[in-house]
Amino acid sequence: MKPEKEVQTTLTIQNSKFIGILLPFRGDVKHELSKIKETYKKATHYCYAYRMENEVGTHDDGEPSKTAGLPILNMLEKYKIKGALLVVVRYFGGIKLGTGGLIRAYQQIAEKTIQEATLLPLKEGYEVLFEVSYANLEQVTYLLKDSIILSKQFDEKITIQAKIVEEIKEPLTQMVEILSMKKCSF
Repeated sequence: MKPEKEVQTTLTIQNSKFIGILLPFRGDVKHELSKIKETYKKATHYCYAYRMENEVGTHDDGEPSKTAGLPILNMLEKYKIKGALLVVVRYFGGIKLGTGGLIRAYQQIAEKTIQEATLLPLKEGYEVLFEVSYANLEQVTYLLKDSIILSKQFDEKITIQAKIVEEIKEPLTQMVEILSMKKCSF
């Protein structure tokens, strides 16, 4: 499962305000986190977890080790969510929650946020790396309209890394030079 779009929820526990933000995620934590930090400038902590196809990550952002990022990740795993980043922004309310209290608080806000989201099934497809000529770029761009572009590099030819659905595998293969292709879900 993956989130259809960004969703936010709020929870107050012993004067601390927790804001859960679940969003579709393509792998740039720094970019997404900088946008959230800009929105919630005076927050005390920005803890998160993410799950990708073959990668997971967590960050406690100053909370005691494994009291924030890991409980958030556990909720993503419980609901079988991939391709998502879940950030919990905390405004400290002056009352220390203790290790157990923090774990429960981060689990609660993570689960509440996930339950508010519209979750979509993952698509089966391929992660591809290919080269395309500038002359064929417009046609390939149209073909990739429902794909996830992971990177583009412009040299003599354009090298693109993307996640594509099964339906465009054959037409894409006929237009470009495939450098690598592996099955994936997104």
